[in-house]
Amino acid sequence: MTKQIIQIKAEPLRLTLKTTIRHAAATRNEGESIWVQAQRHEHTGYGEGCPRDYVAGDDLASSLKWIEENFSEGKADFSTLDEVRQWISSHEKIIDQYPSAWCAVEMAVLDLLAREKGCSVEGLLGITEGMRFGRYTAVLGDSKSWQYVTLVDQYLIRSITDFKIKLSGNLEKDTQKIDLLEALSVQHHVSNLRIRLDANNLWKKHCDEAITFIQTLGCERIYAVEEPVQARDVKEISRFSTATGLPVILDESLCTLEHLRAFQNVPGQFIANIKISRVGGLIRALRMITEVKKRGWPIIIGCHVGETSLLTRAALVASAAADESLAAHEGAFGDYLVQREPVQPTLKFGREGNLDLRLPYYLKTVLGLQIVPVENWNTGFGMQCRMPQTPDDGAPDIFFLEMPDGYKIHYRCWGRTEGDDALLILHGGMSHSGWQAPLAIQLQSMMPELTVIAADRRGCGLNDKRGDLGSVHAVIEDVIQHVEFLKKSFKRVHLAGWCQGAQYAAVAASGMPDVVSSLILLAPVFFSGERFHSVSDITEKVLRGMITEFKLKPGYDHACIPIPMESTDFTLVDEWLDFIEKDELKTTLLNLKSVRIMDEIQEMSWPAMLKNRLPVIAIMAEKDRIVDNDKVIKFLDHLFSGDTGNQIIILSSGHAIQFEKPEETALAILNFIRNLNSRISSRSLLHESERSYHCRTG
Repeated sequence: MTKQIIQIKAEPLRLTLKTTIRHAAATRNEGESIWVQAQRHEHTGYGEGCPRDYVAGDDLASSLKWIEENFSEGKADFSTLDEVRQWISSHEKIIDQYPSAWCAVEMAVLDLLAREKGCSVEGLLGITEGMRFGRYTAVLGDSKSWQYVTLVDQYLIRSITDFKIKLSGNLEKDTQKIDLLEALSVQHHVSNLRIRLDANNLWKKHCDEAITFIQTLGCERIYAVEEPVQARDVKEISRFSTATGLPVILDESLCTLEHLRAFQNVPGQFIANIKISRVGGLIRALRMITEVKKRGWPIIIGCHVGETSLLTRAALVASAAADESLAAHEGAFGDYLVQREPVQPTLKFGREGNLDLRLPYYLKTVLGLQIVPVENWNTGFGMQCRMPQTPDDGAPDIFFLEMPDGYKIHYRCWGRTEGDDALLILHGGMSHSGWQAPLAIQLQSMMPELTVIAADRRGCGLNDKRGDLGSVHAVIEDVIQHVEFLKKSFKRVHLAGWCQGAQYAAVAASGMPDVVSSLILLAPVFFSGERFHSVSDITEKVLRGMITEFKLKPGYDHACIPIPMESTDFTLVDEWLDFIEKDELKTTLLNLKSVRIMDEIQEMSWPAMLKNRLPVIAIMAEKDRIVDNDKVIKFLDHLFSGDTGNQIIILSSGHAIQFEKPEETALAILNFIRNLNSRISSRSLLHESERSYHCRTG
């Protein structure tokens, strides 16, 4: 029988962290992983690895290259667990060089094999399935004092008692960290604190300094110290332990079994911190656990900063194997730390640091409470994952138009630079012209002769001074100038506005009814929903209150007022949520002046629409979380009475109709433009016929 090859795909995964994590070895505000998909027929498995050059010596670029060279083009032919184990046994040295890369591949293959067999990864590996439970450690980085206190409060409110403190090497500061933790635990009535310290190899060649420092802090207050000196310096690690009487937690010092053997019969106390990615996968982690247990050492199942819930799930397999030797469990931060991850459900600890998958798992989402049944974990890892994607933008040309005041308005252009019809689209308050790409691509594919232009509004996207809208006159004049510029090259210019852009389009069009051929309103925010309106008001009040309370003096042009919008306000489609989260061009902050400009433009749009005489199509989103559709439809109702040719269409979509319904939106727009052009052509023929008749009878 022909062996069925596994198709392996590997991509870099960079996830935004909600806070910057600092320690002696690195500062990180972004997670960095290898994300692997293993596919065979209808089954798909996923894996993750976290290369860290300061930990095991591997980095992201070389790890991805190694996977490409060894597992692409059908080179992965694992059909059984034994074949995976045989591969590991034959490639130990190369896995030592690329532990995180192999971890990602192995996890994906194990997930795939388990799904093919219809069992859990635990079942595949022969691990007890009823041990999917972890009690997690609270990790405190080397942050500013107020940030540190805030984080300690959050942990203690959840009644977490196990803490790991990252050391800075500043005795006064590190002493204060322990003092604050102990004092705040009394305030929160949390007892039985256990504190360990992580030095991240702070005293690489200064063991005596390390010993003195820890003794001054107070050994009696500390459970253990992680990596105080140079990694794998067995002699100095032993000396530190015997001098302080404290166990040393081995992290970077324990990547392979060879490293473990180096500590055979060495004086001191030791704890193994086993990170699945660092040791080269789950199978090698289980083997390491077996050997550590023979030595009677406690075991910590560790994690890397920025790991996703997929590695959290895999680590539960390792902690089950550690069983009674398990001293602590790290990770399960989920969306406490990571802004967004390509995996569901998000796994994170709850009260007392517990994550218990032996019971139904409850997760709060934007749609309400998600309940994950226990049976979910009985197939593979039980996680629903997706590969990172970069949406097609249609490769538009990018130009700029210089305004009379010298400001350059950048715009994307799909199609020819001259012709009969051009559609100019204005984006919303948080977005930019690139968000219109899905719609532009559809419009072009259906009507190649139509040129689609999407402009970045002043203070947005590719333009200068992000968050500064300039003035009311400037933002409207920018649109007028752009329309007049396009009118030189096109017979007809149709003006469209999505979201807040509809307000700008309405105001600009009211000032040049003889230049614009039609007005196209896409999920127009003439009136926002009560939820969004309240959040906007509260955000501004809170920020202004903080400015007053803390006597802040933001600069005139300083963009410091958050735009109170979430990715999920626009769409609930994962691909587009990922896109929004990663988008570096979106506008998230405004200066004080620009907040008022936005309010003024909205008010100006109301009389503009009431006076409008241009042909109009309004395309609404039925599931809009931003727009108050009832108010907007009632407000625009006068435009759709009688035989005007105006249209209002409601699509089953979230606010970002160009993301969720690009084809339907494009079709509605094109039908509207074609019907409009047909009416114009018919009127022109009628006028020509009447003129010809009058000439003959004259």
